[in-house]
Amino acid sequence: MSIVSNNIKYLRRLNGLTQEQFARRIGIKRPSVGAYEEARAHPPYDTLISMAKLFGVTIDQLIKSDLRKVRETPNLEIASSSLASAVATATAPPPPVPPISPPRPPSDPQPVAAVVEKFYRDEEKEIRLVAQKVALKRVTFRPTRKEFEFPAPRKAEPAPPVFNNNVETGTSRERLTHARPEPSRPAEFAMVRQNQADEYAQRYRDAIFLNQLPKLQLPNLPVGTLRAFEAGADFQFPGAWLVGQFVPNWYDLEDGRHYVFVVPSRGLLYRRVYNQVKIRGTLLLSADDPATPSLELPLRDVLEAWEVKAFVSYEVPKPGPPLERLRGLVKELEEELNRA
Repeated sequence: MSIVSNNIKYLRRLNGLTQEQFARRIGIKRPSVGAYEEARAHPPYDTLISMAKLFGVTIDQLIKSDLRKVRETPNLEIASSSLASAVATATAPPPPVPPISPPRPPSDPQPVAAVVEKFYRDEEKEIRLVAQKVALKRVTFRPTRKEFEFPAPRKAEPAPPVFNNNVETGTSRERLTHARPEPSRPAEFAMVRQNQADEYAQRYRDAIFLNQLPKLQLPNLPVGTLRAFEAGADFQFPGAWLVGQFVPNWYDLEDGRHYVFVVPSRGLLYRRVYNQVKIRGTLLLSADDPATPSLELPLRDVLEAWEVKAFVSYEVPKPGPPLERLRGLVKELEEELNRA
């Protein structure tokens, strides 16, 4: 056993965590935790950083100091400097008590006349600092109608919605809604192109940037926060506009439905989702194109999720084979099987 393995095992048990719970907290697999605690493997640097942040210790203390010999504290703030200062404070002699000086007698109150005289003298000095006489010109003022009108109050910019992608704290089953009243006219929402994916991932919560995006209006859409995204090669009609409704909580991601995900490292993804957040903290994304492989994405990498409610395409779907032709092919296959 090594110092690292002993410290990991000690801190995990001290916090009452199982190996499975500890592995979920730092984003690794449970067999890896067992290998680290039994000294069969050494954790990489990024895993050491996650462990140190979780337990509130430094990496040097985790790999060099035997934390089992240190007295346990509730907040696990283990630091050699704090221990050394505590020992030095305990062994140092008490500081000498300073002598108590007698209180000063109160000063005699000054007469009000002296205070008023000093105030006016100071004011006269400030007035005499003007070195040049200022001649004021008469100004004619003609009020206009606009000057008496109060400016219209500016409407506050609505805060962009936030997607709850925190696996540890997002355990509430309360479904958040950003519903607005039924509009009397077609809904208007922003449009995001494929070449704006990187900028959108950086400024997706900037109200000024969102207001500068082009707008699209469509009738008969569901109530909620809507946005249109330009489809890429992962959609059947590249270049079409996918109209999505904002999903505020990852509990609302339903298996088998189509979504547009905003991922900084991959841009805009159109996928069919299978929610594995409760089990593994990930989302399994499947494309409609068989040539596109499935993708398992950690939830912390997802900035936003939009459920596809409609799409606008400039292409017409190609017609499939007629039904009579399909029946003829089936009949020909049956005859070939009978001959065999």
